[in-house]
Amino acid sequence: MIKYIMYESRGVSLMKKIGKFLLEILIGCWFVVAIFVTVCLLSYNSFNVTTLGKNSLIIIDSDEMEPNYLEGDLVVVKRNSDSKINIGDEVFYYNAAKNSNVLVLYNSVQEKEAITKTETTYTIDGEKVSGQYVIGKADSAKVYHKLGTILSVLTSQWGFMFLIIFPTLFAIIYEIMMIVALAKNKTNE
Repeated sequence: MIKYIMYESRGVSLMKKIGKFLLEILIGCWFVVAIFVTVCLLSYNSFNVTTLGKNSLIIIDSDEMEPNYLEGDLVVVKRNSDSKINIGDEVFYYNAAKNSNVLVLYNSVQEKEAITKTETTYTIDGEKVSGQYVIGKADSAKVYHKLGTILSVLTSQWGFMFLIIFPTLFAIIYEIMMIVALAKNKTNE
């Protein structure tokens, strides 16, 4: 009987260690996601696109770019210099028209005109587009299917509040309660 109890207590102890280990992994993953989402939000440009260095994270939120890019895709586009973009290249660019809900467009360059040494204007889909609004070439973009939907939810106001802020607040309150309980135990001893 004593041997059985010892084996049972070892099993419970092992299960607690495994549970604690899994919880620590879960908290670590959540911490990494929280930092990444916060960096993405802090790196928004004026078109609400995350820009990290020369890379832009474009969330495809409509079916206008099908069949090349599907709704829910995350496209990482590297900024190209004007000299590397040529007529016929498919590019992502910002829609400078303020009356449009679509902020990022995708089409082929029809004409290229060097205005100065540092400024180039492109004709894309019949419209003149300044080189500062061209994000980069589509052939060098990396596509991550369905990650755009996940990032969109995480960076939304409600998603950030429920998945980042509330868990952080609960963790802080829990830690304060544990410190108060520990302090009470020390004063009672």
